[in-house]
Amino acid sequence: MSDFFKTQNQLFIPDPNIQFNSVDKLQINLYSCSSKNSRFKFSTRIMDELCEIKNKDKVVVCIHAEPELLNLWSQYFIGKNVDFELKFYQHQNPWYLARTYTALQTPCKYTCKVDDDALISRHVWDYMIENLDKLSEKNPVIAPIFTNGIPSAELFAEDFLDGDDLEKLHELFLSGRIAVNQWNLDYSEVNDKIASMDKWDGREYWDYMETADIKWERQIDPATGELIPWTYFGVRGVHPARFSKEINMFLADAFIKNKEKFFGKNEYSLEEYHAPYWTNNIVVATTDFWIKTLPIHNDGWDEGNMNLRMLMDESRVLYVRNGFGIHMAYGMTEGQAEIERYYTENL
Repeated sequence: MSDFFKTQNQLFIPDPNIQFNSVDKLQINLYSCSSKNSRFKFSTRIMDELCEIKNKDKVVVCIHAEPELLNLWSQYFIGKNVDFELKFYQHQNPWYLARTYTALQTPCKYTCKVDDDALISRHVWDYMIENLDKLSEKNPVIAPIFTNGIPSAELFAEDFLDGDDLEKLHELFLSGRIAVNQWNLDYSEVNDKIASMDKWDGREYWDYMETADIKWERQIDPATGELIPWTYFGVRGVHPARFSKEINMFLADAFIKNKEKFFGKNEYSLEEYHAPYWTNNIVVATTDFWIKTLPIHNDGWDEGNMNLRMLMDESRVLYVRNGFGIHMAYGMTEGQAEIERYYTENL
């Protein structure tokens, strides 16, 4: 195995005073960030849904934030009758992994992270909580299907949109493009593939991405001089929905028109959907699995580590069909601030 996979991350040291896996509950960790305090209103909608779940006795809810936002959260909870265990963790900066390291110091058998730009309904929460026993070595992660998720945007489109809207979104996928030099790689072949498709076929696209030539061998680890595995950079986890303002605004409008469907109770099921890379902004996993991913590498995030661990284990994500989720936009999405403002103003 490459030394890349053996890199030890010394920043997570299990607390010897914690009896890991001793509590059969899900710890839900909301990562709130003062550098993105424009998202606070959106974040309160996340918490509104959590406050209405049925399975309050099966969760511990933790809010991770800097002092400014913790003060706002304290005000939010004034007068609220919260029936689940609630904890606050203060962080001095927006460093993402510090939140993860803190979140994983838990006796809870299951752990979830929720980014402050992602939203699901109370019913999806309850379904995931009630199906924690489906997590296994083969399927260590359960995730909702997101508007622009990689690859769950395909499932969201199929489950949430009807007729003309689905056809229109697929047309937007076909007209969308990947930023050619994203991560200093060459996506021209991927864009040629998209341009060659007569109609959008998500399965065809993700099967193609398994072998697309994107010149990932350009990436060298400066510390070792070795080639860095392409999965670490998520370089195959690209899709028009990750970049296009037009696609994400269309999906925002679809949500606004169909809030009842989004927030209502639906018929749910769990399903694998393979892609060479996945990313979700709400992830439910066994705590053991999450901790096992941390020593692989440290780039300031946890997504690449999970993908690498699952590649090594040949495991798969379980997606919640009809488990709709909003992820407002990625940092690389054109018009990110405008998209986030549009969602927040129309919740």
